[in-house]
Amino acid sequence: MQTRPELAPERPRSTAGQVWSMLLMFLIVTALVPGAAVLALTWVVRAVAAGWGPVLGGLVLAATWPVVVPAWRELTGREPGRVLRLPGWVWLGVAGTLGCLVLF
Repeated sequence: MQTRPELAPERPRSTAGQVWSMLLMFLIVTALVPGAAVLALTWVVRAVAAGWGPVLGGLVLAATWPVVVPAWRELTGREPGRVLRLPGWVWLGVAGTLGCLVLF
């Protein structure tokens, strides 16, 4: 009695198929990534020019929360607490927004 089924031998992919697949992926990435980066940069510049700079700064600072939690845990040995039952990323974003208001 056999406990494991025998695997069918893998068919090696043709080299031409791999080349076409890699070329297609390269074309997609070179077309989409720079376009998305330019669009995102345009939106950020327009938002800052419209006066939303402090809010964007707060969002950027709040986005660092996944890095802050392990560092806090390592330094203090416990999870970061909640103030007024709001998560820490909210307070980090508010602090970032207020800090950017002072700087801008």
